[in-house]
Amino acid sequence: MVLGAVLVCGTVCLHAQNPTRPVIKLRSEQIDSISSSKVSPDKPGRLLATGPSDERYLVVVRTGEGAVEIHEQYDDVAVIRAGHGVLKTGASATGSKLSGAAPNREWLGGEIHDSAEYPVGAGDFLVIPAGLAHQYIPAAGDSLVYFTIKVRQADVKRSKK
Repeated sequence: MVLGAVLVCGTVCLHAQNPTRPVIKLRSEQIDSISSSKVSPDKPGRLLATGPSDERYLVVVRTGEGAVEIHEQYDDVAVIRAGHGVLKTGASATGSKLSGAAPNREWLGGEIHDSAEYPVGAGDFLVIPAGLAHQYIPAAGDSLVYFTIKVRQADVKRSKK
């Protein structure tokens, strides 16, 4: 799909040229129903939809500390819907195990070294770049509910230096 942008009175309006996919729309009640289905610490995410390049649109309910994640080819774009906690990030993690096959390959578990912590709460918007170790940790007695969109990076060779 090709998008065109028009700037009118300081507002950007996007219009599609030759739309080839239908709009995905879920009402808040549908999302609440999906979010309230039984979650487990090892499966906190609920798939809402999948895009044409295998990107995944998820709602995640974290009731406890999440595993460390490092996605090889996908940025995580997240919006915190409810709750409070911390997003812990770092350049690397030890003890992670490889999961999946390209392009969905990722490393899970382990421990982040030289980490930074960002307080997160309802309404926050986050972009976690591919290759960055990250972990969501809900505040004590709270949970984190957030939307995540997996955005695949262009197929570029990434070199480790």
